[in-house]
Amino acid sequence: MAFKGAIFDIDGVVIATEKLHYTAWKKVFLNYGKKFSFNEFKKTIDGMPRDKGARFIFPDLNEKEINKICEKKQFYFNKISKKEKAKIYKDAVKFLKLLKKKKIKTAIATSSKNAVPILKKTGLFRYFDIDAEGAFLKKGKPAPDIFLIAAKKIKLKPFECVVFEDSLNGIIAAKRAKMKCVAVIRDGKKIKKADIVIRKFSQKTFDKINRLFLKEAKIEKD
Repeated sequence: MAFKGAIFDIDGVVIATEKLHYTAWKKVFLNYGKKFSFNEFKKTIDGMPRDKGARFIFPDLNEKEINKICEKKQFYFNKISKKEKAKIYKDAVKFLKLLKKKKIKTAIATSSKNAVPILKKTGLFRYFDIDAEGAFLKKGKPAPDIFLIAAKKIKLKPFECVVFEDSLNGIIAAKRAKMKCVAVIRDGKKIKKADIVIRKFSQKTFDKINRLFLKEAKIEKD
């Protein structure tokens, strides 16, 4: 059994915007007297929709204050992104082209409202068959909803798909969706729960995924 679908988180996997998001959140949280490290960001709200992230950090604030935080975060993100352009990971682009050549269906599964506009602006959106529109879901990562919707949109079963993620919340969501997961850890830091861990995409990545699915098929057959 070969895999048929590839579902991608975007920030930190295809484009390098996670530092931009972190800097924007950090500026907002400082206004509320809270210090926030990049390590905390990666372990907590990275991968969450904006409002869920704000609610996670400030569970006692009312809806009006949460909306205010979200607006400030977007303001800072827009301001920062004008000065610092999002880097495109060339290895990810090559891998997307390989998937297209292999007739693998591809899906976007990001909780960020900023990711798709960046993909369209950079011309990368054409490499994806669908967008799961994760920013508009009631339950964000680590809930599995975004990946299940992505699989449904590309007309595949969860067990036919592999997810590419860089956040712990995303990896947990993928496993809850009963999907194989590849952790894309470009900074080399250790992360648990993923089936495969890579620092960058290559032909070897594709081969490893194939072997993983073939091994699973052999176990089921035996």
